[in-house]
Amino acid sequence: MNRNRIRFVSALGLCILAMFMLNGAEAGTLNGGSAFPDEERVNADEEMTFKINVTFVDASETLDALVVYFANGNEVVLDTVCDEFCNDDPGDDYIGGIYTTGPGQVNAGQTVGNPGSEIIQYGFKAKFQGNTDWHEFWPGGDGDTQSSGIRVNTLPVMDPDAAVTPSPGMPYDTFTISVTYRDADDHDGIISATVCETSDLKNCQASFDLDKGVGDNSDGVVYSKTFTTAFGGDDITVSLNATDDHDFALLNRTATFEIDTDRPWLVSDSVSTSNAGAGENVTISVVYCIFDDADDDAVSVNVGGNPYDLVGGDPSGDCINGKIFNITTTIDWALGPQTINFTASNENETSVLQPDGKQYLLSSSTITINDAPTLTAGTAERVGDDFIINVTAEDVNIDGDVADAITVEATIQYGNTYAMSFDEVTGNYTVTVAQAAIIDQRGGSRIITFEATDLHLESTTEDFGDAVTIDVDTTSAFTLTASTTAATLTPGVHTVSFNIDNDGNHEDRFTISVDSVNGWITSSPSEPVLVGYDSDEVFTITVTVPEVAAGTIDSWTVSAVAENVNTETDSEAGTTTVGAVSGREVSIGTSSSNANPGATATYYFTVTNTGNAAESFAYTTNGNPASGNTAALGMGESEVVAVSHTVPGGASAGAQFTLTFTSGAKSASATTTANQVYDLDISLASTTENVGAVKPGDTITLTFTVENDGNGADTVSASFFGDWISGDADANQEIASGAPPAEFDVTVVVPAGAASGSSSVVNAAVTGAGDSSDDTSYTINVAAGARGVSIGGTDAYTFNKGTSGSGTVTVTNTGVAATFAVVSMSPSLGFEVSEIDLAGGASGDMTFTINADATGSAEFRIEDTIDNSFATFTLTITAREFSTNMSSWGLEKCSDTGVVCTYDLEGWDGVSYSKAGTWTTTMVYTDSNGQSGTHSFDTLVANKAPTLGAAPKLSATQGTEQSFTFTIPTDSDGSISHFVIDFGDGEFATFQGSDLKGTTVTAKHTYSEEWGGQDVTVTATAYDNSGESTAQEITMTVNDRTVALEGSSYVYNLVALFGFFILGILLAGTAFKMQKGVIAGDEEMNERDRQRLESVERRMESLSEREELLEVSAYDASRAATKLEEHISAFNQILVQAQEIAAKEKLEELEAAEKAQKDADEQEQMDLEDPDIEMVAERFHSALGRLVKARDELSKIEEQLAHILKMERDEQLEKLTEMTESYENTKRKIDALQSSAEARDAAAVENNIMNLLSAAASGGSLGAADFGDFGDLDGGDEEYEVEIYEDEDGSFYYIDPDTGEEVPCDEDGNAL
Repeated sequence: MNRNRIRFVSALGLCILAMFMLNGAEAGTLNGGSAFPDEERVNADEEMTFKINVTFVDASETLDALVVYFANGNEVVLDTVCDEFCNDDPGDDYIGGIYTTGPGQVNAGQTVGNPGSEIIQYGFKAKFQGNTDWHEFWPGGDGDTQSSGIRVNTLPVMDPDAAVTPSPGMPYDTFTISVTYRDADDHDGIISATVCETSDLKNCQASFDLDKGVGDNSDGVVYSKTFTTAFGGDDITVSLNATDDHDFALLNRTATFEIDTDRPWLVSDSVSTSNAGAGENVTISVVYCIFDDADDDAVSVNVGGNPYDLVGGDPSGDCINGKIFNITTTIDWALGPQTINFTASNENETSVLQPDGKQYLLSSSTITINDAPTLTAGTAERVGDDFIINVTAEDVNIDGDVADAITVEATIQYGNTYAMSFDEVTGNYTVTVAQAAIIDQRGGSRIITFEATDLHLESTTEDFGDAVTIDVDTTSAFTLTASTTAATLTPGVHTVSFNIDNDGNHEDRFTISVDSVNGWITSSPSEPVLVGYDSDEVFTITVTVPEVAAGTIDSWTVSAVAENVNTETDSEAGTTTVGAVSGREVSIGTSSSNANPGATATYYFTVTNTGNAAESFAYTTNGNPASGNTAALGMGESEVVAVSHTVPGGASAGAQFTLTFTSGAKSASATTTANQVYDLDISLASTTENVGAVKPGDTITLTFTVENDGNGADTVSASFFGDWISGDADANQEIASGAPPAEFDVTVVVPAGAASGSSSVVNAAVTGAGDSSDDTSYTINVAAGARGVSIGGTDAYTFNKGTSGSGTVTVTNTGVAATFAVVSMSPSLGFEVSEIDLAGGASGDMTFTINADATGSAEFRIEDTIDNSFATFTLTITAREFSTNMSSWGLEKCSDTGVVCTYDLEGWDGVSYSKAGTWTTTMVYTDSNGQSGTHSFDTLVANKAPTLGAAPKLSATQGTEQSFTFTIPTDSDGSISHFVIDFGDGEFATFQGSDLKGTTVTAKHTYSEEWGGQDVTVTATAYDNSGESTAQEITMTVNDRTVALEGSSYVYNLVALFGFFILGILLAGTAFKMQKGVIAGDEEMNERDRQRLESVERRMESLSEREELLEVSAYDASRAATKLEEHISAFNQILVQAQEIAAKEKLEELEAAEKAQKDADEQEQMDLEDPDIEMVAERFHSALGRLVKARDELSKIEEQLAHILKMERDEQLEKLTEMTESYENTKRKIDALQSSAEARDAAAVENNIMNLLSAAASGGSLGAADFGDFGDLDGGDEEYEVEIYEDEDGSFYYIDPDTGEEVPCDEDGNAL
């Protein structure tokens, strides 16, 4: 049966019945939508028809617009003209009809997002009576859809072009199955292929899926897959079926192909080697295969055009019916690799090339047959300036018709390779190489390596070791480079490095020589320096700089001579300048002194320049001054610095304080010792007396402290004087400086008979070394109230009338020990003993008698015998009788002495009445006289209400069952009888008994459709066993099942429609009963139905009012939103203006700060009132320009300063040069004087010897000889040899040996 048609007709009938009863509806309704064709699946391009029943309120109502919409968001507009079951007769109860989509308006593919598994979901919406908004919907609210049960998907198709290639094929070939697949919805296909024997379709291989090719499925795509099969013959079938993962294709496809079973084929070929000599055996093998075994099988191999028959042997498992064929043989030499091809045949046929190019003749790798050449008897000899090189080379493949050939080359070590030519005479290969061509490459012994290569490019290499070498002449070429040619070195030992770069053709040795003007070079290499070929070597010389003035210069030269060619030399010349060395020494004269704390000692430090240049030295001290600088001190000069050192004010006697003077890394120190200062202080540190409350008989300890305020140890003597001092407190003690004060305890005993208010003075004195002393005193005062008394005891006595009694009082001594006596009393009293002795704080009892006729009050007085301190005691005497009033007594009295209570045990728990109710207690009280009274009273215990847990958060959706979980309530004075949940819609849930076990209970409830969007109050009420209850209310909003619409028309129309529907059903039921005769007329209408009708009418009125309120609220909310947007826009404008103003103000501040002119305040005010952004920017850029200009000027100043510093430095260097030249001139003069003096002394000695010899020769006496004066010879003008000097202006002078003065002369030494 057609499902949609049944649903449509049923809905139509129900709507007609409802509209028959609903004459008060406000607008038309939509009912009973349907979709056609009513199939489970339709193609995406299939045309669809959608119908809806439209019911009008009356004939005047119009349908303005009608749309069918789908879950994918598409909509189709229907014609507003009725198509079926149309009725517009005003006299009929039903007005309306069926509206339908037109032909070609919608196909199935437009109704879903993706064809395949999606079901068509659709709904209708309409506008009536000129409404601008959609306000009528089916099946629910706007956006709600109804499932049609119709799935949209187009069946896939396989073209009849399925094929397998190649066909026919050979066993173990790779075959390809392919087919064209189409799907209008562009779903990828899943195509399964199964290979079977055509004669037995149950004999199949495992299925496999094909792979998609390139393209869109909607246009057709080739799906294919490669496979292999174990089947053979001409009856093999491949079956294909396809699906788009939703539906299968209507038609499956097949393809057939053939596999040759008669033709043999070959596999697993092998060759024992790919390279062999002409005489070596080579083994070639291959496996012969055939699907159907046959006779006369044979296999041959063709190697380089030469055929060889293979011999069959063992079977092979490499293929079907496999058999191994092989051969072992030698193969002839050939130029190049030789191709190996196999051929197989049997009784059926020989495997040959097929038309499609498929070759069943197996082609294996190539094989090369060749023998390498040999080299023997190599030689090399020198002839003049040439080298002749020979070698014998042979190849066994050069024989007869064998056309192999060889080339021979000779390679000289470190050099080139030379082609050798064959000498027909000697049968050797030879080449001549000139030494000039290789001498620059490398000198010395060089090995010759030979290489012979045949046409296969197979070669043999041989160098014959050291047997074949040539000896090339060695050359020398090098460069000597110093690490520095102008070194500035400080006095001491230094090294200067030199590098020799060997550019000769062999390693070389180099002899090093040095020369120094001042002799500062003290060592150099003693052996020649060995430098390898094309490398360099570093050697060093030692320069010892003497302790001379900075700036002194020594000139030097270092030379090297090559050993291979000794004419090759090179040298480096340079200077060594003495660098400035900073040095100093610090010393002190007297390094110790004494001073009182706070006083100062002065010390003198000497700073000496031990460097070789003038320098000022900075120094620091921990005295005064704390730092400073010496004057510029020349080499060896000194300066004395006076530094004062203050002893700290609190320094201990004998304490030593170090003064340190530091300059650079040098320092010296002095020690100042503090003298001892004496100072003592004595004072009362503490007392054990109770100040202001000293009592006679008290023993007090006074603690005096003596403090040594001096800075050293002191021995003190303490003395104490006073009338109340007990014992000898004088003592001597040594006290260290800074030590805690010494304590001296003095014991003072106040006499027991001392009167209150009396006093005594204690005097203390202390003396020590250095005439230091101190004294103090302390007064002890006895308190004014040292003695006192108090009386305690019963002050009220009750006796039977006419009887006497007695009483006892306690007398307490509130002061020191004393004797107390009764000094007065009333006549009605009498004491047996009138005195009592009590120690301080002690108490004692005194007994008195009361006369029988005594009544009212009586008193007595007690005093001490020294200070007469007293106390008075008054007592009351009363007749004895029972008079206790128990009327106000309650449970709190039951624990009093003499009270006995009887409880109501039903409510009593042993401590109190804990259960709710009224409970009676009986009380009996017996007083001290044995008289008793009885009292009864009631106790009311109020019932406590149950306790509910925290209110849960509740939510609900109309028409959906919800779970509400509550915490189980508790009752502190009973139990919970039941727990009731009122859901606020007239439904309840009750829990009791076993339901109330655990911690929570859960109630399930479903709110009907009418509660959607309304507030509901859920009330949870707990009842205890006493009838008390506690309620908890939770208000929530029941959510709609559908998306809320804009405006209030949806709620109104939904509720109205629901009300109309209920009213229609009620009226229909009433009409039915009327037809059956159950109700005779309107007079007999059931009262209950009338009440329901009135309830529905009231609810509709309430909903109408709510709709008006919602419309007003919506209007107010719209106005508020508009106002809010206006406020936000205004705020944004204000924010932008504030930002612009802030930016302007910031620029104005920058301008004002940079300009810094007198009118800045006035200009700033103008800018604030009317800011000019362009002007501010211009000023800012102007200020920036001035800053850049200032920076440029600063750079120029820095350049000028650097120029001045350079000029100053050059001037100082020029002065230093002049001083050096002056020093050298002076030194030359001194040397000349010394030379002259030595010459003069030598001449004097020579003259005396000549005189001595002359005297001896003439026979004279030696004693008569005149030896002259060795220091000042007589003889007048003697001539001496002097050195002539040339001055800068070209004039000459010499140094007078007697005076040391310069004497102008000509170039021959003649004085001018």
